[in-house]
Amino acid sequence: NNATVPGDVITDLQAAGLIGDPLYELNFKNATLWDVPVNSTVRWVYSKSFSTTAVAGDHLSAPSNDVVLVFDGVKMGATVSLNGHTLGKMTDQFVRYNFTVTHFLEDDHNEVKVSFDDTPTEGRFMACTGGWDWGPYSNTYVENDHTFSRGIWKSVYLAVN
Repeated sequence: NNATVPGDVITDLQAAGLIGDPLYELNFKNATLWDVPVNSTVRWVYSKSFSTTAVAGDHLSAPSNDVVLVFDGVKMGATVSLNGHTLGKMTDQFVRYNFTVTHFLEDDHNEVKVSFDDTPTEGRFMACTGGWDWGPYSNTYVENDHTFSRGIWKSVYLAVN
């Protein structure tokens, strides 16, 4: 299904018709959505394919240019990869993450993936995105870590240095 960036998993699930209004009764507790396959920690994956030529034209072709993949805000516990190369883990909702991707980019086809898993993030996040006062009955915790609302909540882009 298509996801919206910026956005979050809950909003995308509602837009896809997989859950009702998450603020109504117990809609977000649809157990089949939160079940993780055996031997897997990945719960949700955002992916985007793009062509560097279509995105940046000739700006990426200069050998002295470094290309950086920038995430202005991700909530949280996500691993990012580009064309199968793991770039890093994003654990703090309030940090802008920058990954130098110059050597991983291809001209015609690139795929960036942001995989959210259920491992504790040990990072900072906005309390109101994890249940808090509007969903205190939330059962979506992993080791005291709120996991209810995850997603790419700010812009993602390539920057050329």
